[in-house]
Amino acid sequence: MKSSLIRALLVAGIFGLPVAAVAAATTFPRLMSMNIGAKNYEDERYLQDMARMDIVILGFYRGWQPQGYADSPSKAMRRVVREIKSLNPAILIGQYTILNEAYGNPNDVASKDLRDKLDANNWWLLNAAGRKVQWTAEYSAWETNFTHWTRPDAEGNRWPQWLAERNYTVFFRDIPEFDIVFLDNVMSNSRVTASFKADGRNASALDPEILAAHREGHVEYWNRIRKLQPKALLIGNTDNDLGNAQWRNQLDGAFLEALMGEHWSIERREGWGKMMERYRAVSQNTRQPRIIGFNVAGAVDDYRFFRYAYTSCLLDDGYFSYTDKARGYSSAPWFDEYDHKLGSALSAPPAAAWKAGIWRRDFQNGVVLVNPGAESRRVTIEPGLRRLAGKQDAAVNNGSAVGELTLGPRDGIVLRR
Repeated sequence: MKSSLIRALLVAGIFGLPVAAVAAATTFPRLMSMNIGAKNYEDERYLQDMARMDIVILGFYRGWQPQGYADSPSKAMRRVVREIKSLNPAILIGQYTILNEAYGNPNDVASKDLRDKLDANNWWLLNAAGRKVQWTAEYSAWETNFTHWTRPDAEGNRWPQWLAERNYTVFFRDIPEFDIVFLDNVMSNSRVTASFKADGRNASALDPEILAAHREGHVEYWNRIRKLQPKALLIGNTDNDLGNAQWRNQLDGAFLEALMGEHWSIERREGWGKMMERYRAVSQNTRQPRIIGFNVAGAVDDYRFFRYAYTSCLLDDGYFSYTDKARGYSSAPWFDEYDHKLGSALSAPPAAAWKAGIWRRDFQNGVVLVNPGAESRRVTIEPGLRRLAGKQDAAVNNGSAVGELTLGPRDGIVLRR
């Protein structure tokens, strides 16, 4: 828990300032957890684990109501959110939403209202043959057509506006404790070829006119959300730097999914330098409070990978998010390094390596070092720094004083003052 953030939030309440203006934690580490997988939010231990974070994203579905809850679904969901906040009053909590696709499984009762609306208004994205299209079959979801070429319904809404209204009614209206609307699949372009203009002719998603309409549809969704929820923070799961003219400075933050740890991660495909470029660019292209989730995926006992990812995140001002590959978005792993409160940053995010190819950033209560290279590097450290004392990787975090330090390839370390 960040006591300085709690004080800031209290001051905001006293003086009527928007929470968004002081929402970002003022000290490090900053931790974020994606918990849209298993829906066992009634589990007390799970709630306690999530409450240790600064930000958590939940994935309720319409009608969520576990056994033993006599409340209505909205009251049951609100009970979960309020319980997490009772454990950590400073935490920011978000709810998952998605614009570009909907489940097509007729047995999925929770999304029946979505399918019914898409069917009634012909808002599915179809190809020239009149068939629904999908980017991936992994989740049995089909693409929606959220462009201005679709016909509005009787209220004058298209899919972006209608979906924002529906999600507000289902989740946000009766749960004012939600701070964040999480926007999945804020992708630079559609991943399919289809009849976007609903004219029976396929078009490339990269066609400039299609691309502009794609981006416009997202903005229409965001604008309606803000009309309904003017205090909400909008955070998008993005595959790009949000730097195009239509999206720049539109969102309050971004979630950078699996920057490291997957075969499709930027760090693996393009290298550490390109990953850090994306990390910094997205921050520059969002608006205050610029909540950037630096997400990675790995085993919970791969401590070297964790240190490499964690210290890379700490070179800038984002929120670190570690996904346990074995459990997906259904847990909130904790590492020894989280227990060491680094305090405020004493230096700005570095633009170049400190020395010998090692990157460094200084904090009130410690220093982080990262070696992103392919070879071990040895450096001399000034007096007064020690290794952390931990149990998970005691060979590294043994509490000893540091004079000279060797960092292996793709490794990092946190030292304390």
